[in-house]
Amino acid sequence: MVIQIKGAEKLDDTTIAKEFSVYLEWAQKVCAANSIIINDGITQIENKTHFCIPSDIGDLYLKKMGNFINDELKFVLKLMELRIITLPELVGYDHDMNICLMRDMGGSDLSLIPQLNMETALDMFVSLSRIQKGSIEFVKTEGVYGFDYRISTMLKELKDLPELAYKMLSETPYSITRDETEKLKQHTEHVTNVLESVKNACIPDTIHHGDLGTYNVRVVDGESIFYDWGCGGVSHPFFDTFRLLYSIKGKLPTDIPAKEKIIDTYVREWIDYGSYEEVNNIFTAIDGLAGFYMAYVKFIRARNEHLLYAGKTDEIPAAAGWLNNRYEISSIYLKRFLENNFD
Repeated sequence: MVIQIKGAEKLDDTTIAKEFSVYLEWAQKVCAANSIIINDGITQIENKTHFCIPSDIGDLYLKKMGNFINDELKFVLKLMELRIITLPELVGYDHDMNICLMRDMGGSDLSLIPQLNMETALDMFVSLSRIQKGSIEFVKTEGVYGFDYRISTMLKELKDLPELAYKMLSETPYSITRDETEKLKQHTEHVTNVLESVKNACIPDTIHHGDLGTYNVRVVDGESIFYDWGCGGVSHPFFDTFRLLYSIKGKLPTDIPAKEKIIDTYVREWIDYGSYEEVNNIFTAIDGLAGFYMAYVKFIRARNEHLLYAGKTDEIPAAAGWLNNRYEISSIYLKRFLENNFD
């Protein structure tokens, strides 16, 4: 069977086109081994790492897992083994190729739901808290899987971040000025003080999604499923929480104090680790670092890929596009962070 790909013209890089033809051939063999019949109309979706494959058992999704720094497949398989998270049923995976084939989980993407009722919204944050708490022992025994966004690591890197950002971006169209670099140093001093207080508080590190927007949440029969753990790792749980809360703010009821109800419900999920007042103060402190957090994770992703691929764009033609995208995003979020006034 020859696999026809709708939108294949998007695969304009010959190397990438050849690479994904190998992945699709692998998916075809997996389906054959499982007596699954592939239907016409395989479609490239979202970007160059996802394909929707119609079949006689419903839509299947072929995904090239994240592997720049984070071994996403290893991370996800471990979490599924420990029953910490719920994810789509895997039809097959290949660790050497770093790909997986999974069934459609049904339900609706949160990004496509125009408005959330409070019951669904509250359940979402209760579910998130229980996933986070359920991973505490795993993090204690296994250490860091994926990206290391622990506060202790942030504190080690903060001192050098402004100069590293200045140097990394200086030869790109997205550079930051020397004045902006000095202001960044002043801002990171404030962040350091807040992080030191949070680090010594009562909430332990947990697994961390790292990109918890509405586009990575699916509501299935009223249950919230958090998927696409390509940016996953370990961090303080509240960073993921305020990121999700920010992403749904336009979907919440406006006739009631919805955000306050969600925060109250979520904080109460953590009172086994401290008093309500202590936990709420920690949440407020981390919520106040929203601009820093987004700038930090975008910078770290750019820096890591810069270390891997800068100087290798002749060898890996697609790397130039990847790096340019990372530089631009990192610069945007660093400048947003600079707009914050901590005085």
